[in-house]
Amino acid sequence: MYPTKKLWEVCEILDNKRIPISSKEREKRIANKGILYPYYWATQQNWFIDDYIFDEELVLLWEDGVDFLNPKKTKAYLISGKTWVNNHAHILKWLDGILNNTFLLHFLNIFDYFWIVSGTTRLKLNQSAMKNIPIPLPPLSTQKLIVEKLDVIFSEIEKSKNLLE
Repeated sequence: MYPTKKLWEVCEILDNKRIPISSKEREKRIANKGILYPYYWATQQNWFIDDYIFDEELVLLWEDGVDFLNPKKTKAYLISGKTWVNNHAHILKWLDGILNNTFLLHFLNIFDYFWIVSGTTRLKLNQSAMKNIPIPLPPLSTQKLIVEKLDVIFSEIEKSKNLLE
């Protein structure tokens, strides 16, 4: 068994840097622009925008709009480069030397959110609940080995899916 820390102890939470923009404003901003940057919403990159807020690799964790209780659903994903994130995704930057970014990503995608999400018609992961997610902390070398094995397994699963289709 590995020691655990709360998410807020191993990640910088950058939610205060999120900037929501209405679709009308975004359309106005991108009209006749040459260079556009990915604009991330709750569950994925939805659009493009004429500016960026971040220029680094980050983990986005859905705040709402996902079936948190379905173990097959992706709840977190990595982004990198020049990007814009609105207010429907939590933005996490892992602390170097403590946590591997892809280990964090995989863990957040398998974590059981049953006891920490709220809402009756649409489940929501609020920031105070998210901050207290317990993150297991094996040594970095072990985290990297876990990630390597999971990457191989996920690659094989994807190949099998493609063959079935």
